[in-house]
Amino acid sequence: MAGELHRGEGLQEIAQASQAQGSFSFNEEDLRSLIQRWLDLTDNYGASIATADRMSRIKPPGDDFASEAHAAAANTSGTSYVEYLKANWQYCQDQAQLFQDALDDYLGVEHTNVADMDKNSRGV
Repeated sequence: MAGELHRGEGLQEIAQASQAQGSFSFNEEDLRSLIQRWLDLTDNYGASIATADRMSRIKPPGDDFASEAHAAAANTSGTSYVEYLKANWQYCQDQAQLFQDALDDYLGVEHTNVADMDKNSRGV
């Protein structure tokens, strides 16, 4: 029956059977595509950061304790959200850099900084 341990098989045999000898490889086009996709995600997170920043600057609607408490809670939540977006932005940037380094190694050229590439492609 599927999913059951076969009688008579030792753990060593089971462990060795599960070790597949697979591999994967990317060509230049694949690497360039992956770099661009990570940079696109970076741009999307950057845009979200720009618009979400106002979520941490909520002013209380009234001059009372409840309004101030709700605004403070909203600002804390907004700040946490912006930090989350920034962490994801950095992760995407790091992944793009890893693929760029792999491409540069593949091509046998000096490593390129994707942050500079992204700025140049956007005209910044």
